[in-house]
Amino acid sequence: MRPNPESSDRDTAWPRALSVAGSLALGTYAAGAVARWVIRQRLPAPAMLPPAIDAPVRTFEGPEGRVNYYVRPGSGPPIVLVHSFNAAASSFEMRPLFEHLATTTDRPLFAMDWLGFGRSARADLAYRPALYLHQLRSFLQERIQQPADLIGLSLGAEYAARVAQELPTLTRRLVLISPTGLGEDRGPSAVGRFFVRASSRVGAFELLYYALTQRASIRRFYAQQVFLDPTRLPDDLVDYAYVTAHAQGAHYAPRRFVDGTLFPPSPAASVYARLYRPTLLVTPQEADEVVQDFKQVADVVAQNARDLRRAALDSGLLPQWETPDALFEVLDSFLLENDPTHAA
Repeated sequence: MRPNPESSDRDTAWPRALSVAGSLALGTYAAGAVARWVIRQRLPAPAMLPPAIDAPVRTFEGPEGRVNYYVRPGSGPPIVLVHSFNAAASSFEMRPLFEHLATTTDRPLFAMDWLGFGRSARADLAYRPALYLHQLRSFLQERIQQPADLIGLSLGAEYAARVAQELPTLTRRLVLISPTGLGEDRGPSAVGRFFVRASSRVGAFELLYYALTQRASIRRFYAQQVFLDPTRLPDDLVDYAYVTAHAQGAHYAPRRFVDGTLFPPSPAASVYARLYRPTLLVTPQEADEVVQDFKQVADVVAQNARDLRRAALDSGLLPQWETPDALFEVLDSFLLENDPTHAA
């Protein structure tokens, strides 16, 4: 029997198509690998970044890597500041708070960079909530070693609250600025998580990360989703966010933030409502135009009226940058209450 030419063409069409697709995919992957190599050669080590805060820099070694922190020595109960988590997070976010407290109190001040951010180590680790909770516990136990006031921002505030609940003997009081976990949203959608994880497996997320952390993109994000009044967005904040987002390994930890891995179960009822240290919750008065949701804050405060109080400011998620005077007024009042070590 003579072969049917049309059948022969059909039999070989799919293998040819797959071969072409495979070659294209291989070429794309190879081009991506080259692009990633070129980018990595230009990035400084995290420890080579300029300091985020004008204060002595210290480090301590943990099992997951070297942790960077800033310290202003003093007397009395320490104050520990922990920044948020995002694509370009660092202790620079807490700089206005550090500088204000340095001029209004003699107390020891500490500002810690989370692993994967700022000048701390940025290895390719399995970044999980447990890692960061362990980091903060270790920092309080090994470096602070006495009851401290914790001031946390966003997801950093949530982690501070969880550690305070676990280590009440090392916590005097809490200031939680724009804390996560007071709304229904907990990270990206299932589709978003799938996209991030799939792009990470082929190396595309790294390229996307550096493309999206250019100054213009950072400024747009702050202006549209973080600040209520974009005219109050300082250039310094944008500039350092760009710098810290362009260090070796800068994309590793943010990938776990973007895909939702770093968000533990909702803390509203299990953590915030059960805190038994004096706690100040600082939230936007109107949060419709920012990326976070605070719909549960009133219920949480009502459940724990003895230890929680709320300050609602006419500001976005970074009041220390957008409306510093309003934040410092409520902060000073809270810290001063029953605390003779706080200077006038």
